Amino acid sequence: MNILVICIKFPEGFNRDFRDRLAGVAPGANIVYLEDEERSEQERIALLEQADVIIGWFPGKWLQYCKRVKLIHLDSAGADTLIDNPDFPAGATLCNASGAYGQIMAEHALGLLMAICRRIPYYYSNMARHDWRRGTPDKPIEGSDVLILGAGDIGTHAARFLRPMLGSGSITGVRRVPRAVPEEYDAMITFEDLDRALARADIVICALPSTPQTAGLLNAERLRRMKADAVLINVGRGSLIPLDDLNEVLREGHLYGVGIDVAELEPIPAGHPIWDCGQLIITPHSAGIALSQTSPTYQRVFAIIMENIANFVNGKPLNHVVDRATGYRRL
Repeated sequence: MNILVICIKFPEGFNRDFRDRLAGVAPGANIVYLEDEERSEQERIALLEQADVIIGWFPGKWLQYCKRVKLIHLDSAGADTLIDNPDFPAGATLCNASGAYGQIMAEHALGLLMAICRRIPYYYSNMARHDWRRGTPDKPIEGSDVLILGAGDIGTHAARFLRPMLGSGSITGVRRVPRAVPEEYDAMITFEDLDRALARADIVICALPSTPQTAGLLNAERLRRMKADAVLINVGRGSLIPLDDLNEVLREGHLYGVGIDVAELEPIPAGHPIWDCGQLIITPHSAGIALSQTSPTYQRVFAIIMENIANFVNGKPLNHVVDRATGYRRL
């Protein structure tokens, strides 16, 4: 069995612990780490053609070479670049690392939220001018009604972090199918009730995957339904919010502030007017990034991968399988 590892390129390279663990769960396998050395395009194509298992994220255009692969195990939660690709190999299973990123991405979402509510960018720009000036008003999180669009792992971590800060405020989760209400939430709704919930929310945090149902969901019409002083955070997928629509609504002075870690176009073109919207914070799809493989995030990623590779080798059912029809992990 040939295993090709294309995970994130860590500054220190893959350490011995990871290599030993992978060799241990797949004894006798030929394991190649793509980033161990510089390779020509032909060498890379040959490795893709020979791989039975691929671990890590890679561009969808590489699928055309994956003729014999039986398992593609992403080190990311998002699988949208692969699920609807016509070159996806017949008979192959796609798994992701959903469940590993909830903590770090919720931390990032709250960082964006608190920076906006406490006007940190304003103070930071003043600091560069040595200008001691207070900015008012700010927007308190306490007492806010929060809507979490995508009440899965990331959204639920965010709800858990926010709960002690809200006081009399509330947290409503939005899911695609009805579910029981987890303890982190006060209510749980489906997309059918989204418009009413958007109009009531003081804070909206988005952590949705990219699917046909979610693409363009927060268009200009829905953004205008939100409160004029609402805060919007998106750490899910950029396809949720059309970039031109967001720019248009922000330039109308609608919304107190927006923080996005993802965008409909990535990277956002340098000439796009969205860059100059004053009430916006942009981070470059970095909410889930932990550049050390010893970080808690990547330790969870690797635990998921190791368990699934062991299951694959031993003919056991796989976990974290992505349903390519819906884009969500099968439960």
